[in-house]
Amino acid sequence: MGEPGRAIALSQLGQWGGLDRVVRLSYLTKDARGAVVPASGIVRLPDGPRPRDGWPVVSWAHGTSGLGESCGLADSDDLIRSTAPVVEALTDAGYAVVATDYIGLGPDSLGPHAYLHTRSEATAVIDIVKAARTVVIGLSDTWAAAGSSQGGHAALAAGHYADRYAPELDFRGTAALAPASNFEDVIWLMRPGIPALPRAMSGPLAAILAGMSANQQDVDVASYLSDFGKRAVDEVGRSCGPNWESILDGKRPDALLSKPLGDDAFRDALRDYMTVPVAEQGGPILIVHGLRDITVPIPMTLRLLREFREAGTDYELETINTDHTDLRADGGMDDVLDFLDRVIPAG
Repeated sequence: MGEPGRAIALSQLGQWGGLDRVVRLSYLTKDARGAVVPASGIVRLPDGPRPRDGWPVVSWAHGTSGLGESCGLADSDDLIRSTAPVVEALTDAGYAVVATDYIGLGPDSLGPHAYLHTRSEATAVIDIVKAARTVVIGLSDTWAAAGSSQGGHAALAAGHYADRYAPELDFRGTAALAPASNFEDVIWLMRPGIPALPRAMSGPLAAILAGMSANQQDVDVASYLSDFGKRAVDEVGRSCGPNWESILDGKRPDALLSKPLGDDAFRDALRDYMTVPVAEQGGPILIVHGLRDITVPIPMTLRLLREFREAGTDYELETINTDHTDLRADGGMDDVLDFLDRVIPAG
């Protein structure tokens, strides 16, 4: 099939989210099991003449969109609407933008997507940079990773693997807005009948369990699920995020389970699956978080920052008095652009 980072196909998308000059790129990367598989994403270049050394590249990692093949950047209207302003802001600032669908979220890619799987998110984010440079004229070898929510998790994962996985590239840093982190420490406390867990956690839990079920062999995920949980996890594994609420039918997370998730085997598998690497980051880190975020509550990120400090990893933190949904529009994207201008200036 070829090596990870090889481009398979490049095609024009025409108008995409109100933007022109957007192309779709299919490429090879490594999945959660280490196999070489196809993935896809988009590329957009700035307008105007390219710099002498090429446009610096930002690999953007999007937030949660689902697990099925129609949940990516070519087919999900919700994801296109939320991502197009980011792509426009970055290209207007002089950056070439590549943005992966992640593995499993495009028609050419096998699913279900390994939702919040650290290593395969990282390879998808890095390999689209490698692939784009082989087929798109004018890209520099300097690049940075950036993302929001699930994409913040992916960007931090990419920052950890960047120098070892793609030493031929010049990695400059990571910007993560409200990055998902430390949810594994909540998940392995879950058990049937646990009180007061919010219904909003049911979808992400089902998505993580669906990703684990399809993409790792350390534990038999189905053995932890109720009959309802088995049906819901299977359906979530084939669906986009807007459909999760109806699939879960108002049930709380414990309704998915037939036994506790806290045994050693499950804890080890979950930690290996989704923990954010806090050591050996390849460049400067910016974390931006909303003080009123209830999707990724800020205590989760404060714990991540403590783990960075314990690992000797430097970071910058910006907080904004906003929620998860409005973080980028309420100043988060400006913080990202300011950070990028310092670590990977566009001109």
